[in-house]
Amino acid sequence: MECQKCKKVLSRKGSHFMCQGPCQGTFHKGCVKGLAADIKAGKDRIYCNNCEEEDEDSESEEIEEDSQNLKKMLKDIQKKVSVLPSLIKQLDTIKDSMNLLSDKYDNLVAEQDQAKTKINKLEKTVSTINNKCVYLEKCNIALEQKVHEFEQATRQNNIEIVGVEQIPGENIKEVVKKIGSIMEVCSDDIAWCKRKQTRNQSNKPASIMVWFKTTGTATRDSWLAQRRKLVGVTSKNITEGKNMDRIYVNEDLTTSNKSLLWNAKKQLKGIFKYIWVSNARILVKKDEGDKSAWIRSESDINELLTKK
Repeated sequence: MECQKCKKVLSRKGSHFMCQGPCQGTFHKGCVKGLAADIKAGKDRIYCNNCEEEDEDSESEEIEEDSQNLKKMLKDIQKKVSVLPSLIKQLDTIKDSMNLLSDKYDNLVAEQDQAKTKINKLEKTVSTINNKCVYLEKCNIALEQKVHEFEQATRQNNIEIVGVEQIPGENIKEVVKKIGSIMEVCSDDIAWCKRKQTRNQSNKPASIMVWFKTTGTATRDSWLAQRRKLVGVTSKNITEGKNMDRIYVNEDLTTSNKSLLWNAKKQLKGIFKYIWVSNARILVKKDEGDKSAWIRSESDINELLTKK
């Protein structure tokens, strides 16, 4: 084996220096410059002169590269730091905007709370007004009912005769007495009678209204009780005219009661077998032996329809 430096043969018994660097060469100790001084100084030498120079060059290059990298990093840092003032301004602007938005939000929340309070008060007010309206409506209905009952009460001594042909120059009182004689009832308590004014455009004759004296309530009731005796009696039998319509004696109902009776017959026909009037009350009954129902308003008709 020869020395990597001097190329002379290495003594097998001699002490040699083995480089642990890239060359991995073996040298005479004297061929490695500075080795004796390092050994004397107690330094542990592991590289030959060539590898040591390469290592120093490499370290130098690495230091240079690191230096350049540091310079570049410094430039980048300086560049980024130079942007900080503008960023700080932007952040201040954003902060001001956020404060403004926060104030507006607080105002909106406060306004919303005030609006909720007002809405709650309005809802309570509306509820109170609705309750008052319902109460007033009920009072109004009750008053209308009382007025209607009063109006109907003023007719308690009256009857209405329907189907009698109107003959020119007729004597209404005599016509009424003739009808009374057929029914075998007294006509002495009749105060007065006349044809009813009507706007009816049909060919049906106007009905005859009969008023009994206040002392003649029993007579009026007997007329209504005996009206079945008029079954088969026509207008011609009374007036000797041409009209063959049947004659009916009815209670004198108010306009609203007549309308209610007409609607009851129209809507409840086929459901209730009996629909009649007694003492100005409209009564219905499904069958013989059943309990009768009193119809006071349209709502009663609707209620009976729902129960069918």
